[in-house]
Amino acid sequence: MPVLKHLFVVIFFLSLSMSQIEDTQPRFARSVVNMDDLLNMEDHLVSKLEGYTEKLSQKAKTIRWGIQQMREQLEKRKMEQFFDLFNRYSFIRHMQADWLMWKRYLDKPVILDELNYRKVENLRMPQELDLFDASEAIRRMQATYGMLSNDIAKGFLDGVQYNSTLAPIDCLAMGRHLMNQSRWTIAEQWILAGIKAHDRKGPQTEMMLLRRPTKAELFRTLGKVRFERRNTEGAVKAYEDALKQSPHDQEIFQEYQNLKRRVLTLSPSEPMREEPNDDIEKMELPPCCSGRCEGPRKLKRLYCVYNCVTAPFLRLAPIKTEILSIDPFVILFHDMVSPTEGALIRSSSKNQILPSETVNAANEFEVAKFRTSKSVWFDSDANEATLKLTQRLGEATGLDMKHSEPFQVINYGIGGVFESHFDTSLADEDRFVNGYIDRLATTLFYLNDVPQGGATHFPGLNITVFPKFGTVLMWYNLHTEGLLHVRTMHTGCPVIVGSKWVVSKWIDDKGQEFRRPCLRSRLDSKYLSSIEKIII
Repeated sequence: MPVLKHLFVVIFFLSLSMSQIEDTQPRFARSVVNMDDLLNMEDHLVSKLEGYTEKLSQKAKTIRWGIQQMREQLEKRKMEQFFDLFNRYSFIRHMQADWLMWKRYLDKPVILDELNYRKVENLRMPQELDLFDASEAIRRMQATYGMLSNDIAKGFLDGVQYNSTLAPIDCLAMGRHLMNQSRWTIAEQWILAGIKAHDRKGPQTEMMLLRRPTKAELFRTLGKVRFERRNTEGAVKAYEDALKQSPHDQEIFQEYQNLKRRVLTLSPSEPMREEPNDDIEKMELPPCCSGRCEGPRKLKRLYCVYNCVTAPFLRLAPIKTEILSIDPFVILFHDMVSPTEGALIRSSSKNQILPSETVNAANEFEVAKFRTSKSVWFDSDANEATLKLTQRLGEATGLDMKHSEPFQVINYGIGGVFESHFDTSLADEDRFVNGYIDRLATTLFYLNDVPQGGATHFPGLNITVFPKFGTVLMWYNLHTEGLLHVRTMHTGCPVIVGSKWVVSKWIDDKGQEFRRPCLRSRLDSKYLSSIEKIII
């Protein structure tokens, strides 16, 4: 599917759906998995529409036949002037009964059965929550990569031009979403982008003309946004432009008159409605997701090596290993997943994947706004692929996979993101109490290449790792003495183009005491059984 079309599909189906939001809502925007279901659904709807047109054509054919018959009878009656008793009777019956029959025929819905197809087949249509997810994804992506609204609308995404654009109705939907959040500045950018999209020349189908908002509506919305920004002169100008486009619109004219009265009575000291503070969000979504930051990287003695020391088998088949950081220890394993294994994991998860959950402050699971993806858990022995990955990972890390969590298969959809976070669950003061288990290490399998975006970024290290099929990103969340390493905070950056498939496997601290014991000095790492022993 072309770039930005995911958003088109969500918005289109949303316009057809009016049912209530359920807790089991699929959250279409959070994964590409259900996009296939939406495409199949649209194919089904188009087939229904084709059936409707056939019935309409048949009805029109019947009406044309009736018109021809009545005209022939009318001319005949004019010539005969009703001298015949039978003709007079037949004409009275015709005027009383036949036209009543035609009224009933015209009043009968052509698509009565088709209108009930959703009740019969219980189609799951996108809801307002899906449009909210999609709009928030675009907003986060725009803020993270510093993209302009008009550039996104034209298909120019973080320096790359795509053969895809957003329609005026899409820009208006984004603008209204931001207005609901009192984000007036960026909302104005999107409304202006919608006006420019309206002016773009190109083939206009009747359906596009039917769906697109009028230019008057765009200027009207622009006036509302500018007034909220206390740009009263710009607001009046926008309403005047709206009236030029639609001079006889009573609602716009009345709003224009009300606006001029409010401008006259508006106090200069009256504050504008406060916009949300995005500085906090910038901390949670760092500006280096593009990988173009120039900050210093105080990392030394970095190199690539063939790992042949953490398992006997690796002497025959060493693993390409790239060291990204020593403290904390962050590495990349290359060529760890075969295409067959990746395809099996993706296909096995498709029918089971659900919106990803996180644990809140009350220790309850919830679908959060800061993690927009879908996921499913697989045991290490769930299938042939997970068995092989478990064995391969144990050999590559030198850690005991018996003490690890199941695999979590994750798919990120439109602008999919996981804001800055730690993977550990315990505070340092609670880590050695009551024998609780925490995540010693994180391993992240990349199951596909992402055309643009979707990197894993470590703000404290200025390291940005872009997804590459078959690689595994691995790092230790804890020091050897068991305390949190604060520089392991990381971010799943927004996906710009495509989707991101990853598999996470967290390795427990309990059970690794002899594989990765507490070290007196980093020089002692050569005595470890785990992957740090490759450090020269």
